[in-house]
Amino acid sequence: MNEVYTYFGLDSTITSIYKYSPVFKIKQGGRDTIVKKTKKDRSKVERLFTWTEQLEDSGIGVVRPILFKDQLYHEVNDQNWVVYPFINGRKYDASLKDIYDAGSMLGKIHAVSSNKSVFDHGFNWEQYDEGFINDVKSDINHLLDQYKDNVHIQAFKQLSKEIKRLLENSFENLKDITIPYVDASWDYKANNLIYSEEGLVLIDPDNAGSIPRIFDLALALILFHTEIDTAPERMFTVEEWEEFKSGYLCHVSLTETEKEVWNELLIFVYMDEALWAMNDLDESESEHQKSFIKSLLGFEPTKYTL
Repeated sequence: MNEVYTYFGLDSTITSIYKYSPVFKIKQGGRDTIVKKTKKDRSKVERLFTWTEQLEDSGIGVVRPILFKDQLYHEVNDQNWVVYPFINGRKYDASLKDIYDAGSMLGKIHAVSSNKSVFDHGFNWEQYDEGFINDVKSDINHLLDQYKDNVHIQAFKQLSKEIKRLLENSFENLKDITIPYVDASWDYKANNLIYSEEGLVLIDPDNAGSIPRIFDLALALILFHTEIDTAPERMFTVEEWEEFKSGYLCHVSLTETEKEVWNELLIFVYMDEALWAMNDLDESESEHQKSFIKSLLGFEPTKYTL
């Protein structure tokens, strides 16, 4: 990390403003900027920049790289780094308007790549093999034991039955269903949005890739409130989901197949993302984040319809 500090002229006492990866806020040329890691592969970085340019050209607020040392990205310590402008504005306030606006932005993002994808990388069903299935079963057993006295444990017991049913009866069939893929941030949550005077801005596009459209939508439903202290310590309520969905569907027309497999795919995304988050919950997390993660035990997928 010393090389990174030296390359960008960072003060040796500066620390990351984000807990989970190095993100530094510094002044450069009289303006506030953000220095952070981006994709490791050069071709993926270039595709990322093409995608964010497309978003901007479509009127979607998103950070774009700014020149530093006459370059848009920088290889330091075998990692690529990027400098973004710091976006002034406020955090998500969990109002229905903020929720609607966030849903609307996600719909706009998905609509941009409805005809042609920029990315040649992203979601791949091949990684969801027997090892993944065994990990899911192990995670469920661990959680059932760890949280046996939790207020949500009965709901989780019922959900675990649905997960096992999916794994045993229809998981392989789910992989064969044809559903639309889109270019997306693959990390669409309130913590990555700034509500500025100019409008909503996506401030962390760097995880982006090609992903099934309703996978990305399901991921937003489950984890939109993670890691942000201005959100409730829980996932969306049904009312909030309806508001988010309403904004989203102003820009996207889902296929009948997407609607048919929604519940199954929602359970799959929960297996892939929520189970992992609950099992990896660190005691050093804030009480707010701990409460959010534990609340996922009470997820009832059938309540959240398309």
